[in-house]
Amino acid sequence: MKKNNKIKDMNEYKKEKKNKHKNKRKKKLKKRVSVVFISVITLGVVIGNICGYTVVSDLKYDIHYLKKDLRQEEIRLEELKAKVDTSTSIQEIENKAKEELNMDYPNKNQIRYVDVEK
Repeated sequence: MKKNNKIKDMNEYKKEKKNKHKNKRKKKLKKRVSVVFISVITLGVVIGNICGYTVVSDLKYDIHYLKKDLRQEEIRLEELKAKVDTSTSIQEIENKAKEELNMDYPNKNQIRYVDVEK
C-alpha cells in the first residue's frame, strides 16, 4: 500500500508540476499579449495625433494664403474706389443728384439762418 501511495503521490506531484508550468506559460502569454495590445493602442494614438496635426497645419496654410488673397483684393477695391472718386466730376455728381435722387437747390423760403454767439 505504501508503494501505491508513493506512486500516487509521485503522479500527483508530476501533475501539479505540469499544471504550474502550464500556468506560468499562460501568464507569460497573457503578459505578452497585453504588452502587444498596449503597444498597438499607443501606436494608433500617436499616428492619430500626427494625422490630426497634419490636417491642422494644412488648414492653417490655406487660411494664411486666403488672408493674403483677401488683403490683395481689399487693396484692389480701394484703388478702384479712388479711381471712381477721381474720375467723376462735380457736374456729373450734380446731374446724378438732380436726375436720380430728385435733389435740387433750396428755394429762398426753405433756407433758415442760425445765429451763433461767440
